[in-house]
Amino acid sequence: MAASMSHLLTHRHVLLLQGKMGGFFNRFSSFLQTQDIKVSKINFNAGDAFFYHHDNTYEYTNTLAQFSSWLQAFIKENAIDAIVCFGDCRPHHTQAACISEKLGISFFVFEEGYLRPDYITLQEHGINGYSRLNTAEIKALKKANDQPLYTHNRFYRLSIAAIVYYIIAWLYKSRYPHYSHYRGMTAWQEAIAWLKAPWRKLRGYLPDKQLQNRLIKQESNNYFLISLQVHNDSQITHHSDYRDVVQFIDESIASFAKFAKQKQLLVFKHHPLDRGHRDYRELVASLAERYQVSHRVFYGCDMHLPTLMKYSIGMVTINSTTGLQSVYHKKPTKVMGRAIYDIPKLTDQKPLDDFWQQPKGPDNKFYLRFREYLIEQTQINGAFYGRSPWMYKYLYQNGSETTDVDMSKTNLP
Repeated sequence: MAASMSHLLTHRHVLLLQGKMGGFFNRFSSFLQTQDIKVSKINFNAGDAFFYHHDNTYEYTNTLAQFSSWLQAFIKENAIDAIVCFGDCRPHHTQAACISEKLGISFFVFEEGYLRPDYITLQEHGINGYSRLNTAEIKALKKANDQPLYTHNRFYRLSIAAIVYYIIAWLYKSRYPHYSHYRGMTAWQEAIAWLKAPWRKLRGYLPDKQLQNRLIKQESNNYFLISLQVHNDSQITHHSDYRDVVQFIDESIASFAKFAKQKQLLVFKHHPLDRGHRDYRELVASLAERYQVSHRVFYGCDMHLPTLMKYSIGMVTINSTTGLQSVYHKKPTKVMGRAIYDIPKLTDQKPLDDFWQQPKGPDNKFYLRFREYLIEQTQINGAFYGRSPWMYKYLYQNGSETTDVDMSKTNLP
């Protein structure tokens, strides 16, 4: 088990803030209680409340400006010694991180796995740009157990949980009058976006597969791959200097047009979780035309990312964890934001303009040690919408992992 989880389990009263949409935090609370840890939970909207079915649950209905003082008093009154949340850049969570530091209590953050599939991240203090991991410790590593069990993670579970979450949050929004969604969309807008995603997948699936087949049939490694992120990903807004993904796309095409070799191509891979929210197809085509590289720039979503990596020259990303996958495939990788893995020997440290001309690959031996370090410190064999083997003997034998949407028991009237 990762060092972060081992440390968390030494605490006696854990406070959960917002988690992933769905039942993961509900199951995680059950697990913590089997370890004789008291658990309290704060819900910020009705979607949070719907998926959480334990006692010691509190509703925060005041403003964001009042949260810091309220949380500080709550921690002292209830003898909280650790806080756990999903994502460290949500407005309430950034305040919680500061309060934790001030009061000297532990602050743990769940996130998608740095290494995928079959891992999720649990890191103390913060992730990516807020990480306090010291890579100098890699030399002292013991061999990590890099044999994760299959987690049966399923996208449809995420889709169902998201739709239910946003609809419930919208229906009961009057109970939380001051809550604003951290991604800047109303619950109804989010629900509509998730409903649009299947249609866009159906419409683009065949063209995208045809594009992938054309690219890999050339077998000449003549294209660079750009892995796009969710448009309002906190890793962009907090851990990069870009205003948005559009600015990144513009800069990438402009640089490619000026500095890449004439026979080289550029392929944008859209993020599948952003399918219903954004479509950059027309934008990419327009910018490629402006910079006179229309015949060399392509865009798609439903393409197999590892396959694209295998046949690429290298990858460019803001700070997506797909960059680590690119390093795993021994491909030159350029990070344009701030990421935990953007260090010498792993990623190309040259400016983007130079990267097109002389991309430098990673040191694979160092990468393997770095991977072990991440596993040992932060990676947990599990899934937010599948099984988590470390909880299995406590929870899964009664079948509680089978659904994230339990209509029979909720905290709503």
